[in-house]
Amino acid sequence: MKVRSLLKFLLLLVLALTAVGAASARDDKNAPEYPNTKREQPKNDLRSEREQRMLQAGFNALNKNDDAKATDELNKVLKDSSSKYAKAMALRGLAQVQMNAGNNKAAVPLLQQSLDLNSLPNNDYFNTMLTIAQLQAQDEQWQPALATLQKWMTEGGKQSGDAYALEGNIYYRLNQYQNAVGAMKQALALKPDAPDSWNQLLMASYFGLNDYAEAAKLEEAVVAKNPNDKAAVKNLVSVYIQAKEPDKALKVMAAAKARGLYTSNDDYINLAKMYLYIGQNQDNPKPDALQAAGVVQDGLSKNIVTPSLEAYKLLGDAYYVAGEQDKAMAAWTKASPYAKDGEMDFLRGQLLIQDQKFTEGRSLMQTALKRGVKRVGAAWALIGNADLALKDRKAAMAAFEKAAQDPETHAAAEKVLKQLRGGRK
Repeated sequence: MKVRSLLKFLLLLVLALTAVGAASARDDKNAPEYPNTKREQPKNDLRSEREQRMLQAGFNALNKNDDAKATDELNKVLKDSSSKYAKAMALRGLAQVQMNAGNNKAAVPLLQQSLDLNSLPNNDYFNTMLTIAQLQAQDEQWQPALATLQKWMTEGGKQSGDAYALEGNIYYRLNQYQNAVGAMKQALALKPDAPDSWNQLLMASYFGLNDYAEAAKLEEAVVAKNPNDKAAVKNLVSVYIQAKEPDKALKVMAAAKARGLYTSNDDYINLAKMYLYIGQNQDNPKPDALQAAGVVQDGLSKNIVTPSLEAYKLLGDAYYVAGEQDKAMAAWTKASPYAKDGEMDFLRGQLLIQDQKFTEGRSLMQTALKRGVKRVGAAWALIGNADLALKDRKAAMAAFEKAAQDPETHAAAEKVLKQLRGGRK
């Protein structure tokens, strides 16, 4: 199971965009957001009251969601203003219009042009740079986004949990999992109340490194904190399966069912499959196989498990592994009408022949062949064995000749045919 299909996650972080517009053309007099930057803040060269009114008109329209008027007014600023600051602000406003329309590709160059004028105060300048990185990431331009973001980090001199989370997401998308782990750890350290998606991204990065132990620690902590979080439980189960620790996965699944978290057909079927898988790898498979059967029966009785080929075949398989052949036959018989081929008839016929019920078994195996089976040669070989037990030598030879046509059973069938023809070595 691929964690990317489980976390199917799964994992594009949606970070809030920094607003690129401003409601005023006045100097930025807020507290500095980037006190550690070495960039010298340029002086505002907007002196003309007329140009200030032009710029303000553009942003007033933008704030009223009148993008058409905003575009017209801000383009006038670009055309008529002699102020680099006014032009930079107008470009930011025009970029906001493009973002409002969902056109990020058109917004990025406008924002870059506003930076190139080098006239914005530090807060606006670096927030614009961060916005460019976010837009590039949303557009899956991972390498440009990383370059922009790292420039923002270096030149802005600012540490931000959101920025490190964005960096971790970019690294993850570039399959640079170790770097993603480092970035996400820094993000979580800076923001203890981070959204769950950050922990999921860190876990997925550990998966990329095949470091399932660390991934398990993360998800174990989530489940310990929120034991009734079904999604977290499923993720932990997936981690254990990927780590090839089915016993731990089964323990988590059984506990989830006991707490009432398992309420769907898939929940019950997956739990039963896990019990059966564990049982088949034990010296004594019966206890776990019966647990598997019990889960299916419980689900059917509660109308949680839907009667189906999958459910009844699984039930029959579990009973067969547990050595309860009569119950296996009953379950497979219920499965047969749901099947589109003869596979269930094959299993039933094989079981009957093994139980020395040769006439019934032979008949079911012929039905299986008519409906279609994957192991055609094996079906004919079993029919041949039944014919031999029924002392029908001619029919047995015909069946083994059919089995000899299948590469899977050719050698064994030819050996039997030589014996039947008197060709013993």
